[in-house]
Amino acid sequence: MKQNNGLSEREGRTGKRLFKYFIHGLIWLAFFSLPLLFRPRFGADPQSGAFRLPMPLPMLVNNIFMIIAFYVNLLVLMPRFFNKKRWGYYAFFTSLFILASFWLHDLTKELEILLGVGRPFNPYHNRPRGVFEFRQFSFLYTLGLIWASSMVYHLLGQLQASRRHAEEVKASALQAELSFLKAQINPHFLFNTLNTIYALTLKQSEDAPKAVIKLSNLMRQFTNDTSVEFVPLDEELNFIRDYIELQQLRLSDKTTVNCNLVYCEQPLRIAPRLLLPFIDNAFKYGVSNRTKSSIDIDLQIKDSTLLFSVKNAIHANNAERQASSGIGLENVKRRLDLLYEGRHTLKQEQTDTHYHLTLTLTLTP
Repeated sequence: MKQNNGLSEREGRTGKRLFKYFIHGLIWLAFFSLPLLFRPRFGADPQSGAFRLPMPLPMLVNNIFMIIAFYVNLLVLMPRFFNKKRWGYYAFFTSLFILASFWLHDLTKELEILLGVGRPFNPYHNRPRGVFEFRQFSFLYTLGLIWASSMVYHLLGQLQASRRHAEEVKASALQAELSFLKAQINPHFLFNTLNTIYALTLKQSEDAPKAVIKLSNLMRQFTNDTSVEFVPLDEELNFIRDYIELQQLRLSDKTTVNCNLVYCEQPLRIAPRLLLPFIDNAFKYGVSNRTKSSIDIDLQIKDSTLLFSVKNAIHANNAERQASSGIGLENVKRRLDLLYEGRHTLKQEQTDTHYHLTLTLTLTP
């Protein structure tokens, strides 16, 4: 599986690289084709008999020179000198390209006249050497645009790479934090469940072996989900049902558990054990062996929105305030902020006798 993933990643990078080359080719093709819009005819001139190129020879050679200048600046000068703040070297090589453009212009102009492909259409061939021509100025202006474009292209690529690196660092940090939070939830769940089994053994209940088996199955699921970011919602609901049954083994007749978990017909996914701390908190604070109380757990799915509600009584012997208690509850709030930012609403209402938590969560397939 890892080899297939690595192969697909390499194929994806190759595809992106080929697409980039294709775009570069289209841009340069358009760059070369622009003069043809203003010089559509080529071949032998009917009056002079001279052969006329689709574009002047100096323009053709200078266009090739522009491409060379673009990629030399992009791939060599910018990384080696500009990025390392070696301004003197960068200015020196930039000046060389400017001087080369002057020399190349004069050379191609003479070559055009010598070959007889430009004389009838070259109004500058009788001018003295060294005189600055408007066409030469246009080539120099184009070189400046090409040079600046390669600088901007390189700087934008660096900016994109920096942002990508920052996002990767942020994603790694968030993943590490999520793994840490998930690792903290497991011991908290295990601690509370072991207390349940311990209470059953003190009463020498026949349900103690059953509780151990259920705990073993739940812990196996915990182990399987250590490297999984999301699990099917139905699988998570089955886990919650098993956990509630395990907790009910230690309850007396004074506590009633009303559980309504609706199966989901859609292939939605949820972060594993995300709802468990809320339920665990209800069993921690909503159980009493002296007074009657109830724990109400309700979960509904509307479209792709999960509506979750937990309500339990708060008894006098629970001195701590439930809304601010428990490391598991604080961890799940942090996981919600990391995994479902902008896609969840968490509300807590607490009175002297009752605690009510509602969670609205937008899920994805």
